[in-house]
Amino acid sequence: VHERARGIDPTPVTPNAPARSLSAEHRFGGDELDPGRRRRALLTLADGLGSRLRTSGQTARGLALTVRYADGSTTVRARTFEEPTAHTPALTAAAYALHAALGLERARVRAVALRVEDLRDADRTARQLTFDPADDKARRAWAAVDRARARFGAAAVGPAALLDVA
Repeated sequence: VHERARGIDPTPVTPNAPARSLSAEHRFGGDELDPGRRRRALLTLADGLGSRLRTSGQTARGLALTVRYADGSTTVRARTFEEPTAHTPALTAAAYALHAALGLERARVRAVALRVEDLRDADRTARQLTFDPADDKARRAWAAVDRARARFGAAAVGPAALLDVA
């Protein structure tokens, strides 16, 4: 403890080591009372994190939601997935569930953040096979989204709920 307090850490530094977690934050312009806008921000964050996980060839075992309020306080809730995932709909569903479990009726929210934790190499991650063709179709669709984003940019394709309809 004495050495650590003086800044001495014998742990070796591994250059270019894979990240243990990824995070993204959305700060609102003011106090956000609308749960729909908070859900939209969570969708944006989950979509971005899912894309980053898939392009880096990683999966996440857990997801943490951090909500920062107008008074400066924060609430953090986390969830562990049954199996590691980089699937955007799974990340979004978990983020929505964590947000709904907070029961924020009239909370003045300043920022929301998502963090995917316990990252693993996707090639070494086992995935439970299902007989549900919708699951396979969804995964192929997100692979196509990733290819389109790689070719035309990150804003080329995304969830329809994020479109600005005026």
